Amino acid sequence: MTRADEVSFVQPLDQFARWVSQRRPLEWVLSMLKYLPMSTTTSEELLWRFARTGDPEIDARQERILEVLLSANPRMKQRLVDEGRLEGRLDEARATLRRVLAHRQLALTSEDEARIDGCADLATLERWHDQALTAASVPQALR
Repeated sequence: MTRADEVSFVQPLDQFARWVSQRRPLEWVLSMLKYLPMSTTTSEELLWRFARTGDPEIDARQERILEVLLSANPRMKQRLVDEGRLEGRLDEARATLRRVLAHRQLALTSEDEARIDGCADLATLERWHDQALTAASVPQALR
């Protein structure tokens, strides 16, 4: 199938998916997303419609659907767990770095704070922590 054939095939499915998603229950739409080829843009758009609604009953059903999907896909569940662990380690490394700098009475500027918050590399945060133990200034610690 050529790229032009794919586009002409997917566009009607995108239109159908948008139309039917307003008329069918969540479970049905999720099944459609699972089995029908459609553009990434459309599938993402439909998935975002299922974000928190503020209605406790709907939110509870969505959480149940998510639990079932994650139990059916252990690799995805593990990936999410691993990402959560990494984010926790990054948060702890940032907090530890700040404690060391505060203990050493090295004041952070807003730029320094943003740089620490923006760092998503655990090795860099650990290096900064080690440097902060003996650095004479914040710029020296964060080099």
